[in-house]
Amino acid sequence: MQMKTASVAAVSASVGLSIHKGKTKVLKFKTENNNPITLDGETLEDVESFTYLGSIIDEQGGSDADVKARIGKARTAFLQLKNIWNSKQLSTNIKVRIFNINVKAVLLYGAETWRTTTTTIKKVQVFINSCLRKILNIRWPDTISNSLLWERTNQLPAEEEIRKRRWKWIGHTLRKSSNCITRQALTWNPEGKRKRGRPKNTLRGSDADVKARIGKARTAFLQLKNIWNSKQLSTNIKVRIFNINVKAVLLYGAETWRTTTTTIKKVQVFINSCLRKILNIRWPDTISNSLLWERTNQLPAEEEIRKRRWKWIGHTLRKSSNCITRQALTWNPEGKRKRGRPKNTLRRIIEADMKTMNYNWTELERIAQDRVGWRMLKSANSDNINCVLLSETKTLGVPNLSNRVV
Repeated sequence: MQMKTASVAAVSASVGLSIHKGKTKVLKFKTENNNPITLDGETLEDVESFTYLGSIIDEQGGSDADVKARIGKARTAFLQLKNIWNSKQLSTNIKVRIFNINVKAVLLYGAETWRTTTTTIKKVQVFINSCLRKILNIRWPDTISNSLLWERTNQLPAEEEIRKRRWKWIGHTLRKSSNCITRQALTWNPEGKRKRGRPKNTLRGSDADVKARIGKARTAFLQLKNIWNSKQLSTNIKVRIFNINVKAVLLYGAETWRTTTTTIKKVQVFINSCLRKILNIRWPDTISNSLLWERTNQLPAEEEIRKRRWKWIGHTLRKSSNCITRQALTWNPEGKRKRGRPKNTLRRIIEADMKTMNYNWTELERIAQDRVGWRMLKSANSDNINCVLLSETKTLGVPNLSNRVV
């Protein structure tokens, strides 16, 4: 660190620039070297946090301090416009547009690089909802659901808003030169081993979360509450609306999920809950899952995901051999894995299905070129696997879970 500081100072001096020692701070993150950093014989100040380009960076490496500061600044901006929110001459549409430009922009400044957690999202969403209710003049004991509040003010949930900003920033960064520091920091893959315990959620690994999919699907389901309660629409129409507007949101990207028993169970429980509400089946009335799926013409979640996965595999295998997606799918890692039970991965799930069908990658690549043949293989795959599961269940003496009454 001392060498890099001296190098920056030397390069700056060569072009007639000098580093301001009073404004230069040193922040150390999990380092064993506590030696002070000096510049021209003067020791630079060590700090626990500092503000850089409007964002707070602290020694914890997270975004909590920055989010707290952003909410404080946005609250100040909101209170300064109190006369506008109380005005009876301005329409709600104008007020919301002013809120988006003058308050929300302050709140979400730099949000594309936040390390978001459930707590972070909740704090941001609570502040936004509070402001919107004040703009609409909705106060206790009057109440309004969050979904209806967002619909009236044409707002997206905070998590989705941040995700859109993040992917916009990622695209902007990846279009930069390969020598750009920002791009190098984004695509850099740290080496070495992490310490024991659950890994912290980071920007690189926060989007492939099944829990978030269920949350989005639940929001979509609640927004269509009037449709589910309607007596003018038939059950068939309601189920078709559910498949298009809720199930599509739930299973978006499911073809590349690393499915586990817990994952499948969570997805299936959510689907069953929605279907029972659509059919207006409430306690103490009961219905078996198999009869529920038969009435609504649904497949079990595991089979639905498997069909999507094999459809995606066929689509990928028809691509050029130079395609990165195809290379990643067919790539076989070499070397030895560490001791212990191997983690379930997408490749192991696919290979288990291939073993059931007695196919290898070469045969699959050949069959995938014929779309009709691939559809037949996909259907046969689902039937074969279901037969194998059924025979194993009978052999082990395990009861059929599809007939379980919930």
